[in-house]
Amino acid sequence: MIDEVKQVKKTSVRRSCVVLGFRRQTYYQRKQGHRPEQKDQEIAELLRRVTKRFVAWGFWMVFHYLRKQGHPWNHKRVYRIWKAEGLHLGLPPKRSKIKRVYQDLLAPGRINEGWAMDFVSDWVVGPGGEKVRIINVMDEYSRKALWTEAYSRISASTLVEVLNKVVECRGVPAYIRCDNGPEFISARLKKWADDHQVELKFIQPGKLSQNGLIERLNGTLRTECLNLEWFQSIQRLNVEIQDWSVVYNTIRPHSSIDYLTPDELEQINHRLYFKAVA
Repeated sequence: MIDEVKQVKKTSVRRSCVVLGFRRQTYYQRKQGHRPEQKDQEIAELLRRVTKRFVAWGFWMVFHYLRKQGHPWNHKRVYRIWKAEGLHLGLPPKRSKIKRVYQDLLAPGRINEGWAMDFVSDWVVGPGGEKVRIINVMDEYSRKALWTEAYSRISASTLVEVLNKVVECRGVPAYIRCDNGPEFISARLKKWADDHQVELKFIQPGKLSQNGLIERLNGTLRTECLNLEWFQSIQRLNVEIQDWSVVYNTIRPHSSIDYLTPDELEQINHRLYFKAVA
């Protein structure tokens, strides 16, 4: 068809291809005896061989590998064939995201009405760099650190044991605010909360500011204790943490509560206690 147009109109290959809607590359391939369908099959076969050898490579890795092997094909053409052959990586399905409703962040109006808890996980001790996790539990009204302790690992069962110890001293709160960590969304903690009629208030995923009080406690722990020295063992770390928590609760003024200490605030407002221990 193009050759006939050229002979009749005396036009160039370029002009003829524009008029007839042909790609010039297609014209020259046909002149050389190479049909596009045949070349696509060759590309598809080559793609299958490469992906079979390099099973974890995605499209761009394969494409640039072929370029280095001397194949000049346009990436759009190669990608079209890639899609037609279904060569996309078999990635595992994404887990459904946890949907949480925004929680009111106002502090409770009574002592022990609401707790907040979280982990400080990015810490190591000893010459071997042993990883530790520190559990923090605080009273949202008085800002008191109710429990701060480091463990080599913390399971849901360990978390429940900690909460039981705090309940023995403080009584049961109305709610506990936490993020969506695996220990906090576990069936073990849910059963404990149901048994004690405690509401678990989960923040929205990625919204750490919704648990801002405990995040501030975590930052203070880092600044005033963890960052000050290198701990040789988890036992030594816990000694320092306990000393720090005494200072935090009884000596250190807190700007958020008119520069009182948490203990002073609780003594002044001892009548505002939610479900005091018998």
